[in-house]
Amino acid sequence: MGPNTVVDIHCHVMSEEAEKLAAGTFPPEMEPFAHFSGRSADHNRNLFDRIRSMLVEPEVRLDDMDRMGIDVQAISVAPPQYFYWAEAAVGIEAARVTNDRIAAIVAEHPDRFVGIGTLPLQDIDAALEELARATSELGFRGVEICTQVNGVDLDDSRFEPFFAEVEARGLLVVVHPNGTTQGERLTDYYLINVVGMPLDSTIFLARMIFGGVLQRHPSLKMCVVHGGGYAASYPARFDHAYRVRPECREHIDQPPSAYLGRLYFDTMVYDVASLTDLVDRYGADHILLGTDYPYDMAEGDPVGLVRGLGLAPEDEAKILGANAATLLAPQLSDVQ
Repeated sequence: MGPNTVVDIHCHVMSEEAEKLAAGTFPPEMEPFAHFSGRSADHNRNLFDRIRSMLVEPEVRLDDMDRMGIDVQAISVAPPQYFYWAEAAVGIEAARVTNDRIAAIVAEHPDRFVGIGTLPLQDIDAALEELARATSELGFRGVEICTQVNGVDLDDSRFEPFFAEVEARGLLVVVHPNGTTQGERLTDYYLINVVGMPLDSTIFLARMIFGGVLQRHPSLKMCVVHGGGYAASYPARFDHAYRVRPECREHIDQPPSAYLGRLYFDTMVYDVASLTDLVDRYGADHILLGTDYPYDMAEGDPVGLVRGLGLAPEDEAKILGANAATLLAPQLSDVQ
């Protein structure tokens, strides 16, 4: 990989085979984005019909990547295909075929794609088995997870073996929400996405910090997309609570902003002012380029947004691709 390679850390694919596996078993109430979409549901179905080829056909996205100035995509599953709600046997098989599909796309175009895996987190033992397979056999150096699993937050003790294993393996964990639970007030105006996505990432980060997960796993490599939700740009309220509330110090011994400073955030914040704030708070070495391709909430000119910051060339190069290369090595080290 060259020093100026542009890498998109936040882009999605889907597996048609996994979709068929789960067909007929979908309970909408278990999938918050669908459950709370309200009148946006019809528009979402029409949108999906328009972008389906982008999600399943690599040749279509290659043209879009060239148009956007993206050299390499780190492809990950579309959030509706987490399938955490499925019974374990279906979820396990769906994760396997999805990871195999991602690996096949990478094999077809090894100079343009690297793989980010998915796991059946409703069954931790099975998730750890698939994690081992995805890394050892498929060569993935990262996994994507949701901000919650069937309404259970990830500071729950059942997920401790997962975080211990990804930390030990040095893997990147990409965190992508799928709406938010208890979204009854967000059914209008597409608020389940506009507000719900960053809101659920904020809740996730709050629980990861105050619940002590990041305290127990100081080497955990994690990128929270959509610019880290609201938490990344409003950490002072977390820090104030830490100072004045004893329950906010129960599992941690540093201000919450110290834990946020270890994490990574993508550039999916849409404007220069918001992105400047992220860079100023966390440094150019903790920001990764992301697009949310191919959805309508995606950033259409990700490279232009980063270049609009007016950063020093070395800092611009970090955000555009060098940080991703470091986090996903050795996957990206083989990309020319």
